[in-house]
Amino acid sequence: MARQPGLLIAQLLSRFMWFDGALQRNLDARGWGGVRRLESMTMMYVHAGVTRPTELARLIGVTRQSMNTALRELEEKHLVRLVPDPDDKRCKIVEFDPAGDAMRAEALHVVEALEAALDERLGAGAADRLAALLDADWGEAPLLEAGGKTKKKEAI
Repeated sequence: MARQPGLLIAQLLSRFMWFDGALQRNLDARGWGGVRRLESMTMMYVHAGVTRPTELARLIGVTRQSMNTALRELEEKHLVRLVPDPDDKRCKIVEFDPAGDAMRAEALHVVEALEAALDERLGAGAADRLAALLDADWGEAPLLEAGGKTKKKEAI
């Protein structure tokens, strides 16, 4: 089936929702419910090494206020904690709370099983190929002219 141009962004979002929805359902079924999508996204980025609240907000596309609310809720659930940033005393960094280790281990197990399901459904190595495409250097998002061509940067 030929790819329909203009739908890639919707397809990417749909597949993210597939993953996150499956993660939420599986955690609920195992008694770990009550984590909102923003909270699970936050935990995924912390797992990937993003620890500054402002960077988490930027990557997820929410306000700093929304991120701070999510972090407070995750703290109340003993899943993360905010600790002083050793490089900047005015800031905090996010780290996992050891009290949430069991839940995080279960979530990681679920995500790994979902990735294995992709290989079963789409063919061996599908998850690795997808990860390689998503991890490739796409460069800075281009600024396009009205005709769709990339604008040239003007010399100063």
